Amino acid sequence: MKPRVALLQTPDKRGFIPVIMEGLEKAFSAKNFEAKIIELNPENVQQVVEELNEFRPLFMFDINLDGVIFGEQDGKKIPLADMVGNVHITWFLEDPMLHYTKIKEVKDSNQFLYLTIDIDHMQWINTEFRKNASLVTPGVNPSAYPPANVKKEFDVAFVGPVVDPTIIEASWKERFDEPLYVYAIELGRLLYRNPDMPIRIAANYLGSQFNEEFQKALLKFKQERDEEYYRYLIDIGVYAMHLRRWNIIDSIEDFEVNILGPAQGEFKDNIVIYDNIINENDIITFLSKSKISLISQPPFIPSGTGFTVFNSVASGALTMVEERLSVKTFFNPDQEIVLYHPIDTVEIEGKIAYFLEEKPKELEAIAKAGRDRVFREHTLYQRGEFIASLMEEILKSAEQASQTENKEESVETASKSSEETNKDN
Repeated sequence: MKPRVALLQTPDKRGFIPVIMEGLEKAFSAKNFEAKIIELNPENVQQVVEELNEFRPLFMFDINLDGVIFGEQDGKKIPLADMVGNVHITWFLEDPMLHYTKIKEVKDSNQFLYLTIDIDHMQWINTEFRKNASLVTPGVNPSAYPPANVKKEFDVAFVGPVVDPTIIEASWKERFDEPLYVYAIELGRLLYRNPDMPIRIAANYLGSQFNEEFQKALLKFKQERDEEYYRYLIDIGVYAMHLRRWNIIDSIEDFEVNILGPAQGEFKDNIVIYDNIINENDIITFLSKSKISLISQPPFIPSGTGFTVFNSVASGALTMVEERLSVKTFFNPDQEIVLYHPIDTVEIEGKIAYFLEEKPKELEAIAKAGRDRVFREHTLYQRGEFIASLMEEILKSAEQASQTENKEESVETASKSSEETNKDN
């Protein structure tokens, strides 16, 4: 009988998770697993538990720990994986720090396998929770994209959200005392200037530059109110993201830029906002109609490349993204993707002008080469095959452990039998 995998699909307003689950289901099935997508929401938990009891999967799979089901045993809240003895695999599609509370709830379990899209995320899980994680980089589901010959209606698209950072600063003034406010502003600006710097490393470095009294207070904050501390870091990361995005958008003057998603602030006349475009399919459709897709990754992905970049390249738009080493491992710069430095605003608009006004054929060639590369090497089917190989290794290890245990029991039984024979003699 094939080993079974239950893919627990939770509600997602963006329509992103169903696309991922569909691609992984096909990949797992191709690797000789019996895979089944089960929709899980707060209203049908008991029904899902009954379905799982009937399906009896060896593995459960979810995104960002959103599919964890808890039961009660001896008056304690216990993950279902612990109660039934299967393995729960979760794939963090963003910084797991954003899901700190959910990880805390299952940190004592040994039934969980964590997958991340960034090496920094792996290291944090290991350091913070003493848990190992595996790196599984993003991929695309080719069936989710329009054909390559879509008519281009827009010059530049920018995937949001985008918020004027002064709005965030004003809200912090009311929420934080002065030391925490100053620290937050300085940390946000440090991350803005250094896209490759992980937020937790940046936080430790900047904290060491403050006086000893503040350092002790910050450490106490983290130790005694850990969840609140990580929410504070997340707020700073979001601020750094918007600081970077705002300055990029504000620096472009000669071209119309279409922001996809929510936007707050006073924008110039060349900025068009589509705040209703938040669904993944709608974003991909718009990008496929755009000549250039300008992407600014959040600081929560310091050493990796996020799903948005892969989706953008696969859409058929020429994709411009911050220069990071990881991007170069997936795509050839100036051949399949275009890189820029986020604080070099002259460079950004200069490259836009170059491709739109001087080299439109080169723009088309890079966009096509990038799309071809994604569909050739960076699909969810390929990522799913890797995850399936991890599951195969787990099954192999369990089988070897079982054989060893049976062998030891046989030796022990033979030894007892020999002792009894000797007594009889």
